[in-house]
Amino acid sequence: MTIHQIECFLEVARTLNFTEAAGHLYISQQGLSRQISSLERELEMRLFERTTREVRLTRSGEILMWKWQNIPTLIRESVDMAREDNKREKDRIHVAILKMNGVMDVVGRILAEYSDQFPQTEFQLKEYSDVKDLAGINAPDLIITLSNGFDYTKIKDKFNWAELHSFPLYYVFSKKNPMAGLDRLSSAQLQQQTLLAVFRYEESGLGMKILEFLGNLGYLPKKVRYFDNTDSLELALNANEGIHIGYREYYHDFGDRLAMYPIPTPENQAEAKVMALWRVEDEEKLKDLVSYLNSIDLRRRE
Repeated sequence: MTIHQIECFLEVARTLNFTEAAGHLYISQQGLSRQISSLERELEMRLFERTTREVRLTRSGEILMWKWQNIPTLIRESVDMAREDNKREKDRIHVAILKMNGVMDVVGRILAEYSDQFPQTEFQLKEYSDVKDLAGINAPDLIITLSNGFDYTKIKDKFNWAELHSFPLYYVFSKKNPMAGLDRLSSAQLQQQTLLAVFRYEESGLGMKILEFLGNLGYLPKKVRYFDNTDSLELALNANEGIHIGYREYYHDFGDRLAMYPIPTPENQAEAKVMALWRVEDEEKLKDLVSYLNSIDLRRRE
């Protein structure tokens, strides 16, 4: 049974005239009769009573007309909807965002401001916790990460990027820690503390980059303790079980119970930057968004 057969049946059922129905369908009367006969054979029932004077629906035909009358319209509407969604999918911008406190707030604000200027743009957002998780996200157009999570020298031929926001980095620990009352921290004091880190970032290489960064500052922790989620890490911080390297926006739940000291000093503070990366070959598709992100780019403002 085909859609064409259903359309032929419905037109004959509506007009009760094969000649008129054939004209409406732009086919020959013989072709229409073949379609109806084929449908009746397939369904193993008669749909019309035909005489030389009139055409009438059988009881079975009346039931099918009642149930089928909206099928062609539903099919056309569904196809139109699917085509429209397919077109929108081609235009939709897929964004993969690093799942970390503070990052989503920054990116959400930026994308909302962009949408105010370009209301026809649709974004589809997916969070990831680890660089390797990106392999499971279907070809994101835009990747949002932190500056110390990527080695940009290895991707500069394939990706362009913009620096969207800057998070000053701090040594963070509980206010119960004796260091919390000091004006300035020394390497000797820091080295006695356990460094708390999230294990999944260690897997992605970010943990090693942090350790390398701290080593350049002269701080090599004697012990590193890893957690598999940020909530557990924050609880350990609050319980004065060690120190962490982070930024203010990271600590949503216990920020008022934590002491934060700039790295390395208030005059020369280290930063983690929120980065947007996109493929070089996607520049044309994303030209409006790229232009907008470049207008934010911190490097262009310095």
